Amino acid sequence: MSDSELNEKPSVDAQLAALQTEYIANLYDRVLPVLSLWQDYIASNYSPELLRDVYRKMHAIAGTSSILNVKPIDSLSNEVQIKIQSVLQAADIDAALIAEIAMILNEILDVAKSGDISAPPINLNA
Repeated sequence: MSDSELNEKPSVDAQLAALQTEYIANLYDRVLPVLSLWQDYIASNYSPELLRDVYRKMHAIAGTSSILNVKPIDSLSNEVQIKIQSVLQAADIDAALIAEIAMILNEILDVAKSGDISAPPINLNA
């Protein structure tokens, strides 16, 4: 193998695949703080400020999941964001909507904990 071959950087596809793999491997640790904030939100008797914090964290997870093509988390995270926006815009707390958000957050945590997430390769030409 020549020196130039040894010094070559991995291809962009290989770098993106590595980022995707690393993100999935660390996803559980990224989701745990969101669940902690959610519990704080519930304990606070539904503080809008804490709910906005949950929204921001979910927005970051949704964005990264979308960029890295981690579709199951992207989809669930977007669903949580939409429901949180509904709660923030409502005049009164909708207990059923709060329960739905909690269920989806737990589903995200379960998926992240399992690590069994299939993410198709990132196609920059799409």
